[in-house]
Amino acid sequence: MKTTVLMHEFFEKSCSDLDGSVKSRVLSFMVKLQQDPDATGLDLKRPKGATNKHVRTARVNDNYRAVLVNARADDDNSTLWLVAVKKHDDAYKFAETLTLQVNEKTGAAELYDPIALGDALDNARADSTSSVGADPLMPASVSQADLERFGVAPDVAVELKLVTTEDALQRLLEALPASQGNAVLDLAYGKDPQDVWNDLVIEEPGPIDVDDLETALRRPLSRLSFTAVDGDNEDELRAVLEGDFAKWRVWLHPLQRSLATHEGWNGPFRVTGGAGTGKTVTAIHRARFLAKELDLSGDDPKARVLFTTFTRNLAQTIEGQLIQLAGPSITERVHVINIDALARTVVAATDNGRVFVNPSKIASFSQIEQLWRAAAQSCKGTWDPIFLDQEWSEVVLGNAIVDEAGYLRVARSGRSQRLSRPQRADVWLAIEQFQLLLRAQSLTTFTELASRAAIALTSDPALRDQFGYRHAVIDEAQDLHPAHWKLLRALIPIGTDDLFIVGDAHQRIYGKPAPLSRFGIETRGRARRLTVNYRTSREILRWCLRIADADADDLDTSSDTLAGARSVFGGPEPESLGFKSKSEEDKGLVAKIEQWIADGYARSDIGVFVYERNDVREICASLEASGVEAEVVNEGTKEEKLGDVVRVMTMHRAKGLEYRAVTMARLGSKSFPPYYVQQKHGEEREQEEKKLLRVLYVAGSRARERLALFWTGELSPLLNPE
Repeated sequence: MKTTVLMHEFFEKSCSDLDGSVKSRVLSFMVKLQQDPDATGLDLKRPKGATNKHVRTARVNDNYRAVLVNARADDDNSTLWLVAVKKHDDAYKFAETLTLQVNEKTGAAELYDPIALGDALDNARADSTSSVGADPLMPASVSQADLERFGVAPDVAVELKLVTTEDALQRLLEALPASQGNAVLDLAYGKDPQDVWNDLVIEEPGPIDVDDLETALRRPLSRLSFTAVDGDNEDELRAVLEGDFAKWRVWLHPLQRSLATHEGWNGPFRVTGGAGTGKTVTAIHRARFLAKELDLSGDDPKARVLFTTFTRNLAQTIEGQLIQLAGPSITERVHVINIDALARTVVAATDNGRVFVNPSKIASFSQIEQLWRAAAQSCKGTWDPIFLDQEWSEVVLGNAIVDEAGYLRVARSGRSQRLSRPQRADVWLAIEQFQLLLRAQSLTTFTELASRAAIALTSDPALRDQFGYRHAVIDEAQDLHPAHWKLLRALIPIGTDDLFIVGDAHQRIYGKPAPLSRFGIETRGRARRLTVNYRTSREILRWCLRIADADADDLDTSSDTLAGARSVFGGPEPESLGFKSKSEEDKGLVAKIEQWIADGYARSDIGVFVYERNDVREICASLEASGVEAEVVNEGTKEEKLGDVVRVMTMHRAKGLEYRAVTMARLGSKSFPPYYVQQKHGEEREQEEKKLLRVLYVAGSRARERLALFWTGELSPLLNPE
């Protein structure tokens, strides 16, 4: 009889304590267990001292045994959950106390060690005694009943209301079943109890039979700990055992899983959340789900899911993760492409578009500025090149304006400088001249390509049929331009589950707000916010939240918040290191990287970020000269091919990436804000500084465990407002 071996999250934790030789034996053990669980050499049995009837142990080798649980009848081993691998005596001891139960309030299957929970309770009581007068961490608004609603035992709920230190709270949370621990942590961070219930429980459990473990394991909340991915994939098992396990591939938060696998939204759906909350992970799982639905429908073998994001680097990373999740064949159904490449492809799909695209090159920032200066010479008034470029991009291209009459009529939403009708006519002279100069030099811009693509699709609805997209998953939505949204709305047929949009306006470092509803993308009543941070430690998250934009939008017409954001793990506090000179700063940077390497970090685990492009190569050369192998990451870099070297890049280029350790350099007051911002004043200066803080938020939130800031002279006032 074959069996299916599934994994509990405890298994991944226990693997980290095993040496390499034992890990290789575990892999062989699991293969044998699946082939024949009743084989004599495995000695699969219920331990005599086990208090729970579902607990089993099995022989890995002479010195190690596996601890498993069986969700079915006593003699039915067709499905087993691997919980831990421990030394012989330790495995039996663990199995004797291990408790598997059905939560009578949420209906979730729960696994925990009552001895560890008892120790955590004793520690919490001692903490409360020694911290008389200290304020409890649990908000006063959270009642005993709120905690017990999630199945927390009354005596545990009492201690949770009294605990005053993060250490004591964390020990309790780690000892509780994951379903309860996650609920408690959300409540501790101020999340509304009903919102916690909606995000975790997902579906009302109905009548709960505490003896029906099989039904409990199928509930969404159980999937926090009990993965749905089985152990039949030998490569994945090896990844778990060797510590190279992408946890996001298996253990999704119930809300993430619900969003990724929902079927039947009557239109677009919007997902927001701070950096590191798993928006892109959810989007990747959503793309796989939609691809499976297309396969199952058998309707059109050429129908595809579009997955688009803002930059080429991100698109490459996402495609790699999608293949890692679902295998190479997934690319037959899911087309991953960055938004500007998509626009170019659409334009090139028409005869006139090919004539336009083939000879055209993307104009550089300096070329654009020079052309605007030349174009402004045709005007009566004096116009700043930056103003003209923004007017063309935001008003003309954003609204698909093609002539002066259209420009004179259009509402200039979001533009701070008011223009009279004669002034508009004067500006239009510059715009016409600018476009003529672009054509004369065979130049274009990404935004112009997007606008042309949207116009082409709108004027010829049959054009979209050439692409065969049924659904679109859109990542980094906060940075898309109005022309991008017009393109996407015209490219994807309106229908069930048509657009799945994820983004975070706190990370908007390109462009300006573009409310979705302005482009016929209505998400009212179809939106959720993610709050659990899986990427960064609690300490780094706190640093990020201090500089986050408090006035961010929700990608539409309302405001968004990071309230309730929390991390699932802790680490060292971020460091801030000042130096007297730039050369000393570089030496300090080298010393910090060498320290991290000595602590066990690979060079490829480390990212060095700066704001200015000129500083990237300068710092990379400094690192190389000091014996630290490093490489510059730019738009064309395939990071997976860099090998074990420190990555050096601009803060903008770091978008969408993550590293175990991050340094941000050149943060002294003379270099940051950069010179062009220091020359601005009033509201214009304020807006530029807000944008810089969003860039810092993006860069800092790339760090998982370590974050260090480097500066010369005095720390930038943006980071030291006091």
